[in-house]
Amino acid sequence: MDVGVSGPRFGASSVPSLKQFIRDVTKSVPSPSGASLYEVWKEQKSKRGQDENPDEHLREPAAPQNDVPVGDLGSGSDYTAFLQHLGVPSTDVSSLGPYGVYHSAFDDFAWFKKFGDPTFIYEQEMARVYGVELLRMADADVLPYDYENYGREIAAYIETAQKKSAAKLASKSPNFSAALDAAHRMTAAGVAIAERQKNPGADVGPLNHALRQAEQALLLPQGLPGRPWFKHAIYAPGKYTGYAAVVIPGVNEAIDAGDAVRAEEQLAALAAAINRCAELLEKANH
Repeated sequence: MDVGVSGPRFGASSVPSLKQFIRDVTKSVPSPSGASLYEVWKEQKSKRGQDENPDEHLREPAAPQNDVPVGDLGSGSDYTAFLQHLGVPSTDVSSLGPYGVYHSAFDDFAWFKKFGDPTFIYEQEMARVYGVELLRMADADVLPYDYENYGREIAAYIETAQKKSAAKLASKSPNFSAALDAAHRMTAAGVAIAERQKNPGADVGPLNHALRQAEQALLLPQGLPGRPWFKHAIYAPGKYTGYAAVVIPGVNEAIDAGDAVRAEEQLAALAAAINRCAELLEKANH
């Protein structure tokens, strides 16, 4: 958690394996209006453009989503070391509003009580969100990670990058087949493991261990080119985008630089990382 409350507008970003988990949590938390937080969140998202998200931590997702969109994680917040360096599945959930005093001398309790949440009603709402998240994760017999959705989002990222590469690099554009095959393999492994999550049997330890390790399998041992501390193959802050996420950053940044050789190398590293994740899930399902 970074900014818990700065106003009334709910927003969330996370790794794809936790996007549905966040939606399900909000369905069981009441909003101050009496409707579920999920219903209010969905209505707010449908009015996007009239009420733009004032907090750049919570970005729109790079892949299309059939439900209320949960953004992708970049950087600039407390999850950065956990996700980008250690491969721990992460979320960033806040209740947002105009926050012009951010990190200034006026960012204090007096501002919060007068402008941020005078009746503390959104503080209560967010306390329920965080509490339900913690309880559901801690009490789950099987961890509620969704790797089918993760695989589908990665495939969408790769398909978008493939189109950009064809336009930018033309005849020098590398072959994306291995990376796409790996993403489809991960999606299929996610579908199979979801069935196992519903009927895990008596010994859930190995299954939960695999579900915890799957995110770490997406780390690049050598890190990203030019910034080895950032090891995640799927998400990183862009070099020039502030907090915003760049998806499959090694590949996309090579394409943006017009470097076909590096793009090919990063595609191979990406495919290897996705295949590691898929293999781990496959083995856990036997």
